[in-house]
Amino acid sequence: MAESEWAVRPNGLRLTFDAFCETHERAWFGIARARLCDDDAARDVVKRMKDRLWQQWPPVLRSQVPAFRAWALVKEEIGAALAEKMMKADDHLPVPDWVTVVREVLELAEDRAEDQGVDEALYAAIRGLSERRHDVVILRYLLKLPDSTIAEYLDTTATNIRFTACQALARIRRELGGEW
Repeated sequence: MAESEWAVRPNGLRLTFDAFCETHERAWFGIARARLCDDDAARDVVKRMKDRLWQQWPPVLRSQVPAFRAWALVKEEIGAALAEKMMKADDHLPVPDWVTVVREVLELAEDRAEDQGVDEALYAAIRGLSERRHDVVILRYLLKLPDSTIAEYLDTTATNIRFTACQALARIRRELGGEW
């Protein structure tokens, strides 16, 4: 579409839908990929989310925190894709490659050596986190987004993001039996 077709002018400011998506799409794709463990499914989720976002664009743009409204849409699409995947899948979920990133963070924090089979246990511990903590772990440690950006997505403060990250890592350590 031409830029003029995507443009919205609230209060004299011009922000294009394309620019907004370009700014945030890496995080949207990252969280979808982390949840779905499938690049194609993640791309489909982001495409469906962007279609919905465009349909709601003027009110989203007028909202106090547009990134939070967009985040809610991507989370809804991820939920729908997960439900569909669960209906089709077997009981075994493969351990995604991003789990090694989180393991490296934990190893650095605790100065632990790599153990055999720890990825499966770590993935189970990450899956057991609350949705908010899971999102913070993915956005902070895998996508390496700054706390201020994560705070915008989750409509909170950077301080709260740091606290949530600490809580998530503590929970993971407990789930792993204090071995971390």
